[in-house]
Amino acid sequence: MGDLASILPSYFGASGERAVKERGFYLIEAGKIHKTDCKPRKILARFNLLNRVEENNFPYAERIIPAASGEPFIALGRDIFVMTRRVPGCEPDFENAGHLTLIIESIAKFHAAARDIFEKEIPVAPSLTDVFSKQIAAINATIKQINRRPRLSDFDVLVLKHADSFITQAKTAQNVLAETNYEFLHADAIKNGHICHNNLKEEALSVAEDACYISRFEEAKFDLQISDIASILRRYARKSSRNISATCFLDIYEKFLPLPASARKILFAELSFPWPFFKLISQCYQKKRTFIPAAITSSMTEILEERDGYDKYVESLKL
Repeated sequence: MGDLASILPSYFGASGERAVKERGFYLIEAGKIHKTDCKPRKILARFNLLNRVEENNFPYAERIIPAASGEPFIALGRDIFVMTRRVPGCEPDFENAGHLTLIIESIAKFHAAARDIFEKEIPVAPSLTDVFSKQIAAINATIKQINRRPRLSDFDVLVLKHADSFITQAKTAQNVLAETNYEFLHADAIKNGHICHNNLKEEALSVAEDACYISRFEEAKFDLQISDIASILRRYARKSSRNISATCFLDIYEKFLPLPASARKILFAELSFPWPFFKLISQCYQKKRTFIPAAITSSMTEILEERDGYDKYVESLKL
């Protein structure tokens, strides 16, 4: 295929320019080019989505820049490349109140712009009700599997010691969710074309002087947009000193977009569900990945150590 740093720019109208490779991207003046595993139809759906939110007065999303051919991607052999514009700013600091304000404001503005959008290639997120039920059933099956083992590892013993507590916590979250009108709101969001980013990690957020830019829309789904708020609150509660209350975040959000009356209870249910514990168990037992015993024990210890502080923070959302 040749030297991609020299070849790629010409396909995106930058003949004579040489790209600089950095962290998996090929950077040129107009933007950054990267290889993607997405199918062309999904890239086109994301291209259309990003154009729509920009038309709806949200200029702070990454934008896919068409290739010289007019398509929002190029194919070189079996590889597909996409170019997105560069966005200003830096990775957010969750201890910085100014950064957090810009993040929440930007998410609210994005949510307002990402409605009445109907792209058939964008998937529909499953109901949390169903996800909770499947996760609890899976963890119960795993515990039975561990108990049938003739010999238990140190990690097995650690899991069994704390499993009942985490399962009880998961069932409490399940019951709280059942007390809300979540199912109606979820169905209504899908009916009305509400888009949830669904991957709001630090690397998808770039804080500039007056705004937070959002990128990495590959996992966008039709969903109740409250899930994006939960994603940010979860990361804040796990990665910071938790000095800003969850209510403060919601107040900032509602300056731009109103939340349903049941938002706090839905958020409490989603945030109190013990995702880190369930994810680690799934990786170790259900997906049968190979782990170094000391590494998985360290991961479990980290989950246990952060649990009390995290749970106290989330508890403030419970009515």
